[in-house]
Amino acid sequence: MDTSNKDSAAAGPRTLRRGLHLLRTLRDYPDGGLSVTDLARLTGLQRPTIYRLLAALLEEGFAYNIGGTKRFAASNLAETTILDQDPRIKLALPTMRELAAETGDAVFLVVRDDNESLSLWREIGPYPVQILATFAGKRQPLGVGSGGLALLAKLEDDEVDSIIARNSKQLEQYGGMSSREMRQLVDNTRTRGYSVVGNYAVRGALGVGCALCDKEQRPYLAISVTAITDRMPATRQRKIAGLIQEKLNTLAANL
Repeated sequence: MDTSNKDSAAAGPRTLRRGLHLLRTLRDYPDGGLSVTDLARLTGLQRPTIYRLLAALLEEGFAYNIGGTKRFAASNLAETTILDQDPRIKLALPTMRELAAETGDAVFLVVRDDNESLSLWREIGPYPVQILATFAGKRQPLGVGSGGLALLAKLEDDEVDSIIARNSKQLEQYGGMSSREMRQLVDNTRTRGYSVVGNYAVRGALGVGCALCDKEQRPYLAISVTAITDRMPATRQRKIAGLIQEKLNTLAANL
């Protein structure tokens, strides 16, 4: 009795189920991704099978390799729609992934919305300890985080003072920050050329941010890198700020 057709018919659904199991596992571990060894342990699949399934998922855009590592993560199903809806994410995303791979830390895309900062995107680096200070959709007073502070510092003085005044009652919720301290942070950012914020929004974290302005010299977006404070001595702050600014200079040509 010829069973070849029956075996072939069964192989398709079996492969599909394995692929879906692999994809589901990747989605269950969004922060930092998973290695092939991790996937073998979590799914019970053999490594050659995982490599074949990963190749298909990568080719079709359902998964991606975290740059500079041997780890993989599931793509956001809504990513294409989001990229189409907000050109700032589409512009910054490749740069953010490069920075996450190069620094090993979390990278954030932040924009201004009136007197607030709005986080649009987050990329996770391969370093084992990550500071996930914010997430897509999170709002906070403009200037509290390093990305928002970089944006605030690009505004004219009267606008800066107006925003700080409107946010004054909320600022104290962030590590007891005062309006005077916020104004000093703005001045420090302008002098330094990049923002540095530590322990206000998230204890034990320190972020470095730079802003990109549009052709009218209005702040368009900011990119920041945040890590545990021990990983952010002054020398590394300067190095990371240089990396961010270099990449923002490249992005400026596409505005």
